[in-house]
This record gives sequence, structure tokens and C-alpha cells, in this order.
Amino acid sequence: MNIQQFQYVLAVVDLKNFEAAAEKCFVTQSTLSTMIRRFENEIDIKIFNRKTKPVSITAEGEEIIKRLRIVLNEVDSLKNLMQELKGEMVGDLKIAIIPTIAPYLLPLFLNDFTDTFPNIKLIVKEMTTSEIQKALKIRSIDIGILALPLEDQELDEIDLYSEPFLLYDCSGEISNSKISVNNLDYSKLCLLQEGHCLRTQVQRICDLSDQCATREVNFEFESGSMDSLFRVTKVRKGMTILPYLASKDLPEDMRKKLIEFNAPIPIRKVGLITHKFFVKKKLLVKLKDLIQNSVSSYIPSTGEEHTLLKPL
Repeated sequence: MNIQQFQYVLAVVDLKNFEAAAEKCFVTQSTLSTMIRRFENEIDIKIFNRKTKPVSITAEGEEIIKRLRIVLNEVDSLKNLMQELKGEMVGDLKIAIIPTIAPYLLPLFLNDFTDTFPNIKLIVKEMTTSEIQKALKIRSIDIGILALPLEDQELDEIDLYSEPFLLYDCSGEISNSKISVNNLDYSKLCLLQEGHCLRTQVQRICDLSDQCATREVNFEFESGSMDSLFRVTKVRKGMTILPYLASKDLPEDMRKKLIEFNAPIPIRKVGLITHKFFVKKKLLVKLKDLIQNSVSSYIPSTGEEHTLLKPL
């Protein structure tokens, strides 16, 4: 068996078609099919069921494919390590970032990163926290940017910054410049849908209050995006809770509806996460410095008493 066969197998897996996979790998379909069949014969396991359209994967094949991805990613890691040892900043860097951070943080550092590292191809995807964890473990991405801590033994965490939460109030009922979590009307609260770690963090803000369980709710809205959340909160004359950077580019009429929390201020910790065997250490440090410098003028100090809200 060889690396080329592994690449052919994964090309078929990704494209679900032998002809398309052959084109991607710049070989004829007969060559690709022969190499894959030779690999199957060598390990004595059928990876593909060729009688189905599109081609399907056998149960045994699923397990083999997981391992092939790890092997190929380890080969890439070896190449990256050799480049790092030679001081070369080249190749791809695959970053995944959760949706409640991506639109607010990425514009702050992307241009600086691409200008600083012109030979690095940056590939960025939005993913949920659980998707990022899985992708790091199979090495399909290099770095995750999300809320910490995760406390996953297979992954390393690096703190970037701590971000306070704000209340966005369209109810018109709050006249104070600051508010305690105990004084919120939780019956008017709109949330992101399940799967977003921000939803979990907001629910933990609710848990800090002894008022949460006593409020009856006759309307419930769960949004998949921050933009929809803002719109429905306005229409319903309700309120929602958002991270500080999400308020950065709001128009003035919306900013007037922002209210800070009294101490202890609920905050979330944002950081980088990698696999324990991630090798692009120098690039990781550069990325960390760039992000921290980019947010330093936007995030206020959390010197006051605060409460860290875990993402999961």
C-alpha cells in the first residue's frame, strides 16, 4: 500500500464518483479503479460498494477511511514540520471559527495576517464548537477559534481575550445604564438555536438569576443567526444577550439599546485550540499575537468582578 492509493480512496469518498475522482487526481478512471481495487485486495476489505449509484461505502470501509484521513494528515504535518524547521512560512492554514465570533473578529485581523504571510493560503470555515473538536481530531483543520474552556484531553487551548456580555433591550422598560442579571425579564429573552455555544452561555446567565424560573413565557424564538436575532428582538420588543464585539459595528440607534451588566459581569473567554500534535508552532504564536493586538482597542478591561461562562 502507498500514499497515492490513500489519496485515490479519499477522492472517491469526497466526490462519490470514480470518474470525478480520477479527474481530480489527474489519472485515468481505469488507473484509479485498479489502484483502489489493489489496495482493497491487499487489506482484504471492500471499501466501496460499486453496485450502488452513487457509489456507497461499506461499514468496514468507514473505519478504514477514518484512519486514512489521519495518516494523510500526519504526512502533511510532517511536511509542515520540515518547513517550520527550515523557517519557511508556506502552505495552507485551515482555521475554523464559531459563527458568533466569526463576523466580528475575522475583519479585525484577516488583512494583517494575509499581508504578513503572503505565502500562506488561509482557508476559513464557520463551524460549531462540536464540529471544530471533531475536525481537529481527524486533522481536517489546523486551528479552531471558539469559546473556552473545553477541557478536551486531546486538544491544546490558548487564551486570546475575555469578552463581556451586553444586554440588547428593545422592551423600553429598562432606564438604568447598568443592570443585574437578577433584574432581567427572562420572559422577553430571545435566544440562538440549539448547537450554538452562545445559547448555552446565555442560558447560564439565566441560571445565575433566581428570577428565571418564575417567569412564564408565551412566545419562544430560536434564531440561527445574530442578524435574525436582532430583527426579531426588535419586532417583539424583547431583549437578547450578546458578546461585546457583536456591538462594535451596530448603528447608533441600536447602540442606544445596549445596557452593561453590573458586577459580577458575565464574560466568555475566546481562544485558539489545536490538536496536541499540531506542528506549526511559530505560525500559531504569530496568529495569537495578531488577534490579541487587533482586539485590544475594542474589548474593555474585565478588571471588575466577573463570572466566566463555559461554552458547553
